[in-house]
Amino acid sequence: MKFDLSMVAVLLAALAPAVVLFLATVWDRHQRKRTEKPPQTTKLLRPPGHSLSIRLEKTYDSLVDSLLAATFFSAFSGICVVWFASLLGLRAQLAALTFPLVIGVLLITGCVWFCLRVLHTFKSAQDIKLGLRGEQAVAEALNEAAEYGFRSFHDFPAAEEWNIDHVVVGRCGVFLVETKACRRRRSTTTQAAHEVYYNGESLRFPHFTTNKPIDQAQRNAKWLSNYLRNKTGESVEVFPTVVLPGWFVKTTEKGNFRVSVMNATYLSGFLRRQTEKIEPSQVRRIITALDEKCRTVEF
Repeated sequence: MKFDLSMVAVLLAALAPAVVLFLATVWDRHQRKRTEKPPQTTKLLRPPGHSLSIRLEKTYDSLVDSLLAATFFSAFSGICVVWFASLLGLRAQLAALTFPLVIGVLLITGCVWFCLRVLHTFKSAQDIKLGLRGEQAVAEALNEAAEYGFRSFHDFPAAEEWNIDHVVVGRCGVFLVETKACRRRRSTTTQAAHEVYYNGESLRFPHFTTNKPIDQAQRNAKWLSNYLRNKTGESVEVFPTVVLPGWFVKTTEKGNFRVSVMNATYLSGFLRRQTEKIEPSQVRRIITALDEKCRTVEF
């Protein structure tokens, strides 16, 4: 058996579309950054889930890169297999067989690694998309609260490493809203698959119990209160709230809890039932401070 160049040519031809796609993608990214400019310089307020949408874009870019890399490794490993088979047909010596064998094993390993990375990246993208849809669902509920004099800010950038999902301001006070979007699974207990039990300290889902959202909301509310006090020169109480889109929250204990927990459909009514706590002039100063911090999106 002689070394069949035609088979190698077929493999290279199969690889050509992936090469062209990769080069076109790189060129397009470069051209957009170099030539495109926004039509206006005024920055916009951050939309719901802004940070998550950026993460989702980066995750999809990483997914495409991993797919292309897996394609390259697969094609070149196929060439090595053809090379190795041709040398076997020519009854080549062991030394001659070692090189294509080692290179082929390395390429196949790389292909498997990138394939696993594709699966992991795809799962991450699905989780990010779930969180993004959750924040959008809460933002939709907050649109109804605007009828009662509330102003909402989304994806408030507290620091480079973290953000606050939503901040709601009105005569009835300042409310911090943290969104937690969780998938439902078939329940294996007496607790319904769509129910969450809240005892004032933790959330009990059908398959796990956690107090992290409660602690996070309270911690972020304290940070926001300090931030607004420093910006406005006035004491500002921030009321922490956790919203679970799509879940029915059942309270298992009585009392005034440090954090309110509810479904997104109850959020507008919850805000509407609050009593007035702050003067209109202070509301305006708080809105100005929040607007200044949250207006970061380039057109």
